[in-house]
Parts: sequence; structure tokens; C-alpha cells
Amino acid sequence: MNTKPNLVIVIQGDKYFDFFKNEVEEIWPSHSIYFLVNYSGPIIYKFDYTKDIEGLTFPHIAEPLWKTEGKDTGFVWHLENKEVTKTNYSNTAILKSAEKIVYMCPFLCISQAIAFQLLIEQSLGHTLKDNYVFCSAESFEKKDILFSLNNQKTIDDPLFQKQLNVDTAKRYFEYNFNFNSCILFKSALKKAEIESENFVFTKYVLQLFFILQNLSDFSEHDVIDIVYNWKGTGLYLETGSPYSGTMIENLCQAGIIEDNGKGVLDNKRYDISKKGKNLFKYMSPDCKDIDQPGKLLQWQQNWPESKQEMDRYLIDFFTKQMQFMSSFEVLNNK
Repeated sequence: MNTKPNLVIVIQGDKYFDFFKNEVEEIWPSHSIYFLVNYSGPIIYKFDYTKDIEGLTFPHIAEPLWKTEGKDTGFVWHLENKEVTKTNYSNTAILKSAEKIVYMCPFLCISQAIAFQLLIEQSLGHTLKDNYVFCSAESFEKKDILFSLNNQKTIDDPLFQKQLNVDTAKRYFEYNFNFNSCILFKSALKKAEIESENFVFTKYVLQLFFILQNLSDFSEHDVIDIVYNWKGTGLYLETGSPYSGTMIENLCQAGIIEDNGKGVLDNKRYDISKKGKNLFKYMSPDCKDIDQPGKLLQWQQNWPESKQEMDRYLIDFFTKQMQFMSSFEVLNNK
């Protein structure tokens, strides 16, 4: 019978077992140790949007809501004698049983702090408390991992709180941008005969769409370079996003761009389709803002003081599209 108290170590991915498993048993020999793999992307939790939009005033700005994506099992592993085995325990059950919960990461990167906060909120029903600890190593070397384990920081540490603010701002913007985008660009997409149910003009995809308006015969590599090294006008810090292959895939499936047959298998080439070119007629040119990623970065760095400014931007941004479509309807119904 196991009488040791449970210790739960929250990590970002399975690969981190190998970096941490040989050290943690030495640090906590009197605990039964479990790893909970909590990805920062929408794998365990995703945005929960209301389906009842009747009565809402648009543009609509709200605090993000979340829901579980899939099952609450399959993410908990048990460590014993430096061997890790998968269990059938649920996230909620193992967290509720824990005497101690530790967030462990090699580097505290974007979306990781908020992923930990969401895990605690969704599983235990409360926000992070200062008795939670995290260990952030500067590298994967044993000496740095041991140093972080022996110098644990509480969640109220400025490093963690700064990253949590950055993550919170990003998710707040994305939640509200995506929700309004789904509703307010719907009529434009429909008029252009683009009726893909799963297509959404997310922040990067929308601005990429405007950039591609002036390009032809572009490759996926060209798109990667644009997204990863987002330059803007130069008024804001250069930023970028890890490229997702779904950008090209979703634009193709929606019929907005099309393979022109001039590329090769691992580097196809594309043009804006006829439907894509037609879509520009229904999109407010004022919604083109290649500085949007740079502005978001600035809001993230100044959160929560920047919240009101972000709200004003989102309201103004989507109001432009609403007014544009309203004017378009008036002109074409005369």
C-alpha cells in the first residue's frame, strides 16, 4: 500500500520526462511522483464561445471562457525508480489528491503560464495561489535543472507574473478577435461564395490575406517567412508567430487561394483564387493593419494597463467592417 503523499509535476510535453525524471526523485524522495502533461495549445482546453448571439451588441467584447477539449484522461504519468509509466488517472483526480503541485519548464515561454493557470482553474475551481511553485531551468543541462529544483519560486514571483500577464493579454485578444471575426466577416465570405464552416479569419490569417492581395506565384516558404518575421511598417517592434501549416491548408480548403501547379511536392506555389479576389470587394480596406501583431506585442508587454486600449482597438476594428458592409448593402440595393 502506497502511503507516500502525492506530488504532481506539471510539464509541457512528454519529451521533458527524460530531462527531469532522473533528478526529481532525489529532490522529493518521500513523495509519490506524478507528471501531468499540460500542453499550451488547445489540446486540453479551448475557447468556449456562446452560441446564443441574439441580444448581443457587436462588436462584442468579453472575458474568455474555456471548456475541456476531449477527455480529462491520458495526460498523467507515474514516476518510480526513474521509470515513467502512463496511468488512467484524470487530471482533476490527480490534482485533487496532490499534497504539492509544481510547474516545471526548461524555459518559461509564451502561453505556458496561462496554460498552468487554466489547468488549476478548470480542475480545482480556483485561481493560482502563492503556495504553488515553479521551476524554470536556463537550459537542459543537469546542473541547471538541479539549480532550478533547489531554488523553486512561488507563482507570485515577478518572472511568472510577467509571463502570465503576457499570456493573458494574448488570449484575451484572440478570444475576442476570433469571436467577432466569425460573426462579422460571415456575410462577406458568403457573398464571395466562400462557405467553409471551419474557416475563421484569425488575426494572422486576416492580415496575411491582405498581404497576399499584392502577391502572385507565392510559395509556402514565402508565407513562412512573412508570418515568422512579421515586419509591419516599422512603427512597432518586429514580431512574428511560429508558422502553422494549417494557414495555407485552411485558405486552400476555403477556396481563397489555389495551387497554381508551378511548384514541387514539398514547396507548392499558389495564387489568390477568383473567389479570393472577389472577397476583397466585401472586406473593409481599413481592416488591413500589418502593424496589428506589433500592437498586440506592445499590449502584452503593458498588460493589464493596456486593456482599455486593446478594447477600443477591437471595437474600432470590427466597427469598420460593420459600417463597410452596411454601406455596401445600401449602395447595391438602390
